[in-house]
Amino acid sequence: MTQLVCAIDGENVSFGLISDGDGRRLDAVRQFKTSEFPTFTDALQAYTRENRLSSAGLPLGLAVAGVTGGDVISLANCRWYISVSGLRAFLARDPLLINDFEAIAWSLAHVDTSRLTRIGVLPPKAPAPGRRFLVVGTGPGLGMATLSIGDDGAVTVIPGEGGHSSFAPQNAREDALLAKLRGRHGHVSFERLLASFGLQFIYANLMESKGRAGEPPAAETIIAAAVRGDALAAEAVEQFNAVLGSFVGNMVLCTGAFDGVFLVSPMLRGLVPLLDRGGFRSALTAKGRMKKALELVPVSFAADDNARLHGVAAAMRARHDFATPGRQAA
Repeated sequence: MTQLVCAIDGENVSFGLISDGDGRRLDAVRQFKTSEFPTFTDALQAYTRENRLSSAGLPLGLAVAGVTGGDVISLANCRWYISVSGLRAFLARDPLLINDFEAIAWSLAHVDTSRLTRIGVLPPKAPAPGRRFLVVGTGPGLGMATLSIGDDGAVTVIPGEGGHSSFAPQNAREDALLAKLRGRHGHVSFERLLASFGLQFIYANLMESKGRAGEPPAAETIIAAAVRGDALAAEAVEQFNAVLGSFVGNMVLCTGAFDGVFLVSPMLRGLVPLLDRGGFRSALTAKGRMKKALELVPVSFAADDNARLHGVAAAMRARHDFATPGRQAA
């Protein structure tokens, strides 16, 4: 049976079809701007019409940038909201809704380590029974999830909102960033510094300190300039990477994901050449008595432009397997 998988990251909504026998091949991938449609249902109908699909009884899995509990789901950086009961009525069956980083973690449950880009000296470990991993990515927001493989090989993914945990500065420079952000926002989360607008804030703060006027460029532009060797951009990225390392170290300690960290998202892909140097690793491990344990945690980057869609498909497959007597999720 054909299954429809979808993902909303705020600015974009993506669709794809899973139709082959093992439920792993993704076809007919299509992306729209969320601003092009009044509601998610309008975008869904446009896609089903384009692919000559009937929505009645269509199995649907959806990954969203937000908390998925309850009937009405608000979406980060998007004017849409999702009504679970409305979708159920429209499809005449229950949809599967999961957090977008939960979906990304599902996509990595059987990742081939040859697909991963090592960051630092430690080679990545493959997902295997008894192992636990942290998944972190950034862009419009800061996301995370925990991927756990049970001793019996069963996959469990635990979404989290660690990006909204309180930013903890580690030096005088970060103290100053916290003070400035607290004056604007009150509570200062790690996301305030580690989303794309966070890198822009760090860059703008450096511009101001050097007497330079103007608006900061887009985060991707700052990263590209840092890779080319631009001094101001490189300084901003160095500060960003140190905060990222501190956050990752915190989340490894909170989740017990000592088997490895998978960094994801297009924004972090651009940073890969710069994460091997500077303060990222030292900030990750600077946790007092836990330093030696964190020094053994491998970090790698996982590239998959359709990770959310692949992950939703994996979660749907797992739900079906658990619901089928004699079968176990893989």
